[in-house]
Amino acid sequence: MRPGFALLVAAFAVLAGCSKADPATSQRPQEIRLWVAPNEAEESFWKVAVARWNKSGLGMPVSFTTIPTTGSSEDAVLSSLVAGTEPDISSNMFSGFAVQIADLKQLQPLSSMPGYQALIIGRHMQGLIRNWTVNGNVYAIPIYSNPTLIWWRSDILARYGFRQAPRTYQDVYQLSRRYAEAEHRYGFQVAAGCNWEDRWFDFIAYYYAASNGRPYIANGKAVFDNAAGLKVAAFMDTMYKQGWTAGDCDPEEPLVSGLVAGASHGPWDIGRFEHMYPDTMKHIVIGPMLTDATSVTQTATFADSKGIVLFKNSKVKDQAFAFIAWVLGNDQLNLLWLEKTGMMPARADLLTNPVFKPYFASHPMAKIYADYVNVAVPPALNENTIDIQKAMSLQLVGALANGTKTPAVALADAERQIERILKVHQ
Repeated sequence: MRPGFALLVAAFAVLAGCSKADPATSQRPQEIRLWVAPNEAEESFWKVAVARWNKSGLGMPVSFTTIPTTGSSEDAVLSSLVAGTEPDISSNMFSGFAVQIADLKQLQPLSSMPGYQALIIGRHMQGLIRNWTVNGNVYAIPIYSNPTLIWWRSDILARYGFRQAPRTYQDVYQLSRRYAEAEHRYGFQVAAGCNWEDRWFDFIAYYYAASNGRPYIANGKAVFDNAAGLKVAAFMDTMYKQGWTAGDCDPEEPLVSGLVAGASHGPWDIGRFEHMYPDTMKHIVIGPMLTDATSVTQTATFADSKGIVLFKNSKVKDQAFAFIAWVLGNDQLNLLWLEKTGMMPARADLLTNPVFKPYFASHPMAKIYADYVNVAVPPALNENTIDIQKAMSLQLVGALANGTKTPAVALADAERQIERILKVHQ
């Protein structure tokens, strides 16, 4: 855990027991306060959604602002809880952080709110919400769920005899061998980056694919040192040992330069590449997350997914949840979210609901992502996410990249260190 982040958690734990103002003696709020992600695309969506709600007269007015960006969003939320200045509701919550705040008794279980079941059924989220359920409670409802898939340069594939996107480790080995020998470049970008959060887009995504979506943390224990985990570690080790992936864990847009023929990407990159790299985008084909053998079914993958929460100290819980349910349950607003952000609404009916059909008919790459929403799995529901993935980076991915451990040893060492982390926090 980052030192500053840990201090905030400790400070809050001390202050959490302090008395709060008595709601009966405090002035009743006249509006619902909402925090949203500090990026232009999401802010543009909420501007429209809030304006429509306020104009409708359906409930208490909403005001919104972006999450303060003095540090990370997580730091800002914890700081506000320490100071007692948190909003009523906030978006941009990844599952692990929501669990951490819930453990501090600062989130209202959304599954206890009137209208919750109707929202989940109406938004076709019955399957998706299982991965956001902790001890029978749901503290954050996912707004979006972005599958991680592999982008490939079709022009490079064609030069080396590939008519479709690689699907297996062996496909990648074959392509890498040919591309490296002929042009001294790399077949695939194995590591998504250097930071803890990058593990979502490499080892964890590969593990979900290899294990058919099994968890890597379950019941407070690390559970990835198994046959599926070893297949993934061996794949990464082979790519590094053979020199078929870049040693630099964060090369600058390697698909654009042709440094690599393939790399992991989410749907948010479609619009960015179309705007910034239109010539490259003409040659992009999208394939599934890699596994050791061709699957007859869709391959599971990681879901970059964030949700919305309701804070325990809100004095307008019912009104705030009514707004949440209205936004998430409105098909037209879900479409607007898709149009504004390019990210997949967390719902299972994207390809069957007629509201979305015109969008996907004109956005074929986005349609590929929509087809994987139902098999994309979010991060582990654990408050120690940062520490867990730092251990993965050091003991597993970093060790394989540096050639200091065998796949089996790296896997065992990573699980052992994560087990110690989990036991300390039990």
